[in-house]
Amino acid sequence: MIPIPWSRSRTPFQELAADLAALGVRVTDLESNSVSQDDFARLEARVEALGTPTDTTPAPAGDTAALDALNQQISDLSARADDLQSNYDSLRADVDDNASSIAALNDLTVLLNNDILGLQDRVSAVESALPDLVGRADFNALTTRVSGIDTRVTTLEKAPKLSFTGSLSATYGAIGLLSGKTNFDVDRLTRKTFADGAFSSGKDCNNAGGFLRAYAEICTDTTNTFSGGGFNFGIKATNLTTANGSLVVSDATANFEITGANLVQIDNATINGSLGGQAFSAVFQITNSAFRFNDYLFNADNDTEPVVNRKGVVATINATSLPFAPKLTVVVGNATANVAAGTDGNPATPPVINGFYYGVRAEVNPFSLGKIGLNYAQNVANRSAFGVDYDVKVGPVSLQGVYDLSLADAKSPYTSLTDYFSKGDNAFYTNAAVDLGIAKIAANYRAIEPAYNNGVAGMSPNDTFYYNNEAGNANANAYGADVVGYGGALSTNLGPVTVAAFGDRYSDYAGTSASYNTSYGVAAGAKLFGLSLTGFYNNSTTTTANTTQHIDANYYAYNSTGAYQDTALVPFAYSSTYGGVLKHDGAAADALVKGLSFTVADQYFYNDKINDFQVYGSYAATLGGITLTPFARYHNFNSGSATAAVQTAAPTYSAVKYGVQVSVPAMAGIIGKPSFAGGFANSITNPGSSIAVNNNTKTELYGQAALTLNDIGIANTTASIGYGYYQGFNMGSATNASSASGGTATFSPTADRFFRSPLGGASDPYTGGVLGTSAGSVQGVFGQVNFNGLGLNAGYFRYNDFVTPANNSSATAFKVSYTLNF
Repeated sequence: MIPIPWSRSRTPFQELAADLAALGVRVTDLESNSVSQDDFARLEARVEALGTPTDTTPAPAGDTAALDALNQQISDLSARADDLQSNYDSLRADVDDNASSIAALNDLTVLLNNDILGLQDRVSAVESALPDLVGRADFNALTTRVSGIDTRVTTLEKAPKLSFTGSLSATYGAIGLLSGKTNFDVDRLTRKTFADGAFSSGKDCNNAGGFLRAYAEICTDTTNTFSGGGFNFGIKATNLTTANGSLVVSDATANFEITGANLVQIDNATINGSLGGQAFSAVFQITNSAFRFNDYLFNADNDTEPVVNRKGVVATINATSLPFAPKLTVVVGNATANVAAGTDGNPATPPVINGFYYGVRAEVNPFSLGKIGLNYAQNVANRSAFGVDYDVKVGPVSLQGVYDLSLADAKSPYTSLTDYFSKGDNAFYTNAAVDLGIAKIAANYRAIEPAYNNGVAGMSPNDTFYYNNEAGNANANAYGADVVGYGGALSTNLGPVTVAAFGDRYSDYAGTSASYNTSYGVAAGAKLFGLSLTGFYNNSTTTTANTTQHIDANYYAYNSTGAYQDTALVPFAYSSTYGGVLKHDGAAADALVKGLSFTVADQYFYNDKINDFQVYGSYAATLGGITLTPFARYHNFNSGSATAAVQTAAPTYSAVKYGVQVSVPAMAGIIGKPSFAGGFANSITNPGSSIAVNNNTKTELYGQAALTLNDIGIANTTASIGYGYYQGFNMGSATNASSASGGTATFSPTADRFFRSPLGGASDPYTGGVLGTSAGSVQGVFGQVNFNGLGLNAGYFRYNDFVTPANNSSATAFKVSYTLNF
């Protein structure tokens, strides 16, 4: 019951009393002017008597007047009686209304009585507990204290703080031969499982060859050791402010480690804050200072090994108080060659950066049109360089590019401005594009001198020889070194209809006649409901004599899914082909069948009279939490109509590949909450047009299974076990992968093979029928237990050489690692 204030409950009583008083007055008035039934009856009798004469004698004049007066009195009484009846009816209605009000008031009175009783009980409870309650004054005092504490907490939150973090880590183990003498790779067995990379020697093959490989599967692992440890700790300070507030350090950190010489060494330090309201930051690194000015200058943000040790500082500040509010970057440090990786990965190549270095960069965004950067960099006693880069957009027009001028000290002196440009090493490119919505046009020009190869002229460790071999360019520059070229592209998007065209011509920087390559292509098609159908024509020629080639020798973008300058996507560009491609994208919003993706492609190398046909696809479906991804591929490369010389260099072959991947997430309703992942794949490549397996067939078989128990009854503990199997016949090698596609092709329907694909991106399909002579298998079982930072890995692996059984080997692996963070 909700308590009702007395002032509100008293109002109905007052209104009722007023109504009753008015009624009393009206009743009294009626009583004083009323006529009883008896009086009316007597009066009526008298009137009758008067109205009935006893004889015919005329009435006296006096009686006539009396009679008239009596009639008038009767009329008045009748009118009063009518008024009385009317007032009575009105009074009756009022009485009925007030009776209803009285009944409602009675109900309200009962409710008020209940509330009063409830209030009395509550008052009694309060009175009994009164000794335990605080008074209003005490409560106000408490409120004041709470407000004061809140103010103090806020002050403390903004006050300087100091915290301490650290980690202790240790690793021990090895993988080595148990029997036999043949070392082999095990990454193929553990890849994409819980033990992926656990026993790997990495992509540098333990520095064999002096460069980074494209894939870890290329390196053998059974000579690898795992040992090391470290103790690292860090200090972090926050909310540091000068007295006048002009300098604010929001956070500053310093991380240390205990080195092998039992010395404390600072690894890195950072500071972030604002100076006069302008945000700034600074980072110190003891071995791998990371910075990047532009594509070809001071590019050292992806030197992961590192090839060149750089002890230095990188500081930035958003100088909003200066004109155009530039972002300023200052780089200072000292570089030394990493002996373990070699100088640039190859001692014969001069170091890209050595000794003291520094640089300054100013980046502005005028009128919010985009970024423009001005750069200066110097490596003392080696090189100095100037550069400008831009990435701007005005309406539908965008412009992006770089110009760098690098001056080698070995070419000094520079006596004039002309000397700078003639003796200096230049790197320039610009990309322009116009996007009109339904149409897009793009063009480019590039001229990069040979000195920028391996990052030398640009003092860029990202681009050293170490990264530039099979692993490709770590920096992924728009264009390589030693090139002069230009090109353009056009594409339209008119609803479901698409049209694309590109052209490109380049040579080496010196313009050697034999180095010219020209390619162009056109494509037209339509797309609807996740389907696309495209017809295309390409042409590729080399040298100034315009000799047609089946594919650009540099494999620029052949079979790529990327469009030329992000504009024109022409299938099988940089080749001399024509044909068509039908695709269905299972991930498209309007896909006919969700999860189903397939491609049917046919291309004809018209210069050599070779036809290349392929069809492949995959389907991803999840049922009851289990995800199945089956895939299949068929490929036929037919050179039967080519000349004998071409058939010898590029023989006819057919390939079939199929498999399935299975994934089961952790199952909460089963003991141990197990999760499972597995896969199976088979590949057959056969000389000729038949797919029947024979002695000359290249085959690869791959199987893998991995089970993890995510809850074994011990908190933060998982246990896993896995098995992998790989075998192949007529391959280049069975001990390790030996091709560009590496492990990425295993479950891919786009590639013929597991570890070498004639159509895996930048490769030549003419080599697909060139098979090897090796045959063998590698298999292994491996397990892992993780418990609160402690990891235990073990495995047993075996290699069987089907050609020379004496080369069979087995290996065991054990690795324990522990990390404690605090």
